Amino acid sequence: MREGRRLMNEGCENRLVIGDKLLTVTAPGGPDSAFDQYCDEISLNPKTARQYRHTARMCTPPVRQVVADSGVHVSYSALREGARLAPSGKPYDEDYRTLRSLLKEASEAGASRVSVPQYRRALGISPALQDLLDPGSDMSVSDYLGALPPAERDKVLRDLVEDDAKVHDAIKRVMDEKRRRDRETRGPECGGDKPDKAHALARDLVRMRDQATAFMNRYPPSAGVVFTGEQRAACTEALGTLEVLATWIRVRIASQTTAACPDRAEDRNLVTL
Repeated sequence: MREGRRLMNEGCENRLVIGDKLLTVTAPGGPDSAFDQYCDEISLNPKTARQYRHTARMCTPPVRQVVADSGVHVSYSALREGARLAPSGKPYDEDYRTLRSLLKEASEAGASRVSVPQYRRALGISPALQDLLDPGSDMSVSDYLGALPPAERDKVLRDLVEDDAKVHDAIKRVMDEKRRRDRETRGPECGGDKPDKAHALARDLVRMRDQATAFMNRYPPSAGVVFTGEQRAACTEALGTLEVLATWIRVRIASQTTAACPDRAEDRNLVTL
């Protein structure tokens, strides 16, 4: 473990040194073309390079010395979290004040590291979307959102991808599919678990409900869909079939309700007489 920690610390230091070097490539506000060309020459992705540069700018040598002197392991990912810009335009952990407090607490408690989730909780922030989408991440978007209460899930979705409707829709489809699979695993909410026709019918109706919900989400009123004459005719025919289906479902449910309460139905008839 000590060897692994040493290698991770070296990797963190290397990233910061690369960031320092990138800070000298172009002056602040200078042309991106020179920066991108430099990144291409050293075979470094420009997006990753900008991240290195920003983290190195925020994580100054005095801060690095504080981390080194603490004897507590802090990964580059943690330093990057503190450097991330909040909506206010300032780093989430300006001058790494929160990290300094965590290092002090860890040293006093004899802890050997400050983890990224621990640091995020202290800062009150969620994982960056790019981290969740990283194939090498220890937590996927689905895992992260699936662990949240339903009331918080939509809010987090909006916060994570509020500026990218396509990504928002893609993640929502993943979560809808996950909920559908969960329901299939435990059976429909309205029935038992016996493998009979009633169970199969209830299960299929639940699936249709999920499909209908997903369908409406894909084509909100704001989409401004305009049909041609042929398309309108096809949609009208489909609507007729759906209305027949809805009536069929109502009749089946009503018949089940009447069969389940024969005494009550008889009482109503007697009162009418």
